[in-house]
Amino acid sequence: MEQAAAGEQPISGEAGEQEALPGLLLPAVPPRPDMLEAPGATQVPFEVALLALGSVRGMGAKALRSIVRDFGERLGVLFELEPEVLRGALARSRVPTNAAQEVTNSAARLVEDAAAAADRLAIRGVRVVGPAHLPKRLANLPDGPLWLFVEGDPDALAAGPHVAVVGTRKASAEGVRATEAAVRTMAAYPMTLVSGLANGIDAAAHDAALRDGVRNVAFLGHGTDLVFPAETAHLRAMIVHSGGCVASEYLPGERYRKAQFVQRNRLQAALADLVVAAEGEYTGGTAHTVRFATSYKRPLIGFTWPGAGDLTRAVADQPTGQLLDIFDPAGRRAFDARCRALANAYGHSAFGLQLVERQLQREAQLRQLTPEDFKRLRARIDQLEQRGATWPSEQ
Repeated sequence: MEQAAAGEQPISGEAGEQEALPGLLLPAVPPRPDMLEAPGATQVPFEVALLALGSVRGMGAKALRSIVRDFGERLGVLFELEPEVLRGALARSRVPTNAAQEVTNSAARLVEDAAAAADRLAIRGVRVVGPAHLPKRLANLPDGPLWLFVEGDPDALAAGPHVAVVGTRKASAEGVRATEAAVRTMAAYPMTLVSGLANGIDAAAHDAALRDGVRNVAFLGHGTDLVFPAETAHLRAMIVHSGGCVASEYLPGERYRKAQFVQRNRLQAALADLVVAAEGEYTGGTAHTVRFATSYKRPLIGFTWPGAGDLTRAVADQPTGQLLDIFDPAGRRAFDARCRALANAYGHSAFGLQLVERQLQREAQLRQLTPEDFKRLRARIDQLEQRGATWPSEQ
């Protein structure tokens, strides 16, 4: 796994934490509450304050999260405090001495540089979602994010239901087929696909969603300014262009690490109303997502077929887990029933033949149809409706 380049100071992970804790902490003398209450809105926006604090050498992820937890959307008020009061506020959030000194001594420069960085993000279409505006499913997590950098439409994070489709980077041909079948089933209903833009199953899920008109959310394990892996760069661009979004809790400049991909997986599981483990191994990375889903009490579905990997065992072991053969008509109908139920639960109009309707509209635009064509179509629909009354229902 690639490490941060020389001179970069990671703000999360073990290396970042070791860098963040040299020296003694300032005495934890909390400032008087009335001194922190500046009237009206702070002049320094949340995103600028976050970027400013995140750029401080030795700040560390824990200290930064602690400050954001204490100040929330009014994080910018820190930069409007008198130096003595600012030092007390940083001490209460257990900011290391060297980092606190830089914030105190260089506040104006930090804010100026951060404002320029925020402008560059805005030009790229990246917005910062603060703690007050996070989706409830993420905000309510005990270990949830306190901010997100979002490229694309942040509304995709709130446009439920969300179904996470995840799996191995070393996808088999059958695993890709299973993923495409799942997304094709989802496409009949107004729902959003969640995955992680990795090679393999993630890429297959995003690609199928784009093809079938399903909105995408992709969580990253690094800063939004890094494109990784290169093979999914085109999918990322199409996700943003088509009304979805790419989101990360990592600051710009943060490079990828294995531990951060695991943490990324918790966001996929947390946002989802249903987690689908398409293919993988019991000891693989997707098993982390399965365990997160169980921890958050999210329903789980694992796809099984002859020769499928043993990730199915991890799903079957969970109290919320269910195994389905997506290639069997009964299994496909069972998955469809789960998708329809989710759409209904969100108050959406669930129309199982929506894909047929789209195709019919395209055909009608391209063909010189006659009244006889429509008569035969209606007769065929009547036949299918009569036959449908005898099909077995899936629980």
